[in-house]
Amino acid sequence: MILITAATGQVGSAALNALAGADSEVRALVRNPSVFAAPEGVQVVQGDFDDDMSIASALKGVTVMLLAGRDSPNSVSQHRRILAQVQQSGVHHVVKLSAIGASPKSPVALMREHYEVDEEVRKGPAVWTFLKPHLYMQNLLRAADTIRREGMLAAPMGDNRPPLIDTRDIGAVAATVLRNPAAHVGREYTLTGPVAVSYKEVAKALTAVAGRVVTYDPVAPEEYENRLRAVGMPDWRAYDLAHIASAYGVSENAVSPDIATLLGRQPRSLSEFLEDHRKVYSG
Repeated sequence: MILITAATGQVGSAALNALAGADSEVRALVRNPSVFAAPEGVQVVQGDFDDDMSIASALKGVTVMLLAGRDSPNSVSQHRRILAQVQQSGVHHVVKLSAIGASPKSPVALMREHYEVDEEVRKGPAVWTFLKPHLYMQNLLRAADTIRREGMLAAPMGDNRPPLIDTRDIGAVAATVLRNPAAHVGREYTLTGPVAVSYKEVAKALTAVAGRVVTYDPVAPEEYENRLRAVGMPDWRAYDLAHIASAYGVSENAVSPDIATLLGRQPRSLSEFLEDHRKVYSG
């Protein structure tokens, strides 16, 4: 049995869709099953990272799991609770969703937290595989309203050139590993898009689908953080989103061949992603 945690999240849901129709038994862990539409054949169970009994129940019969969670100041303690239950279960392989840039020295809390949980996973007793993606192309959907109204892509990325990745590709990689976990024991996969792009180039690509000229506004991180706080975003979340570019240096922005190797095809390009979401940007 395969368990997908955070099954309503971007990567969890993509992994479920990629696994749909496979021979393997798949179980989705969600907080509210009554509002969750699972792919056909997927078993849905209720669970909460803060509820040990629900996690223990969800892990019954599970041999391999995708461990993903929501960003939160409590994420490390929540993952530790999950891993404590894993140690008492029959799970023998944990596929952990981590991130490029995970480091104890990162200026961004999210990356420090990923590193801390990764180290817990390494301790076992279950064997492990780490999936380390870069920034998601799907994050660009947050700016769709402003792009339609104002033709502006405001972001605190400066001249950073991240190799943005489509979460559908991350889900496809997760499904590949989960179907045949023994082939991926102890591996760490760096998951990126096919090319690194500046946000000026992102704005140019958006122009092609938005039906209007889109301009990149390189907002300073501090200003971007203030804007997010002003609309009610929690301080911890606002800081991480505003300063995320500082988590990546030249080496972290390198394009990886891992998706092509694992999937036998190139990762989706930015233009493919935007074309798939043309209606979102063009109205």
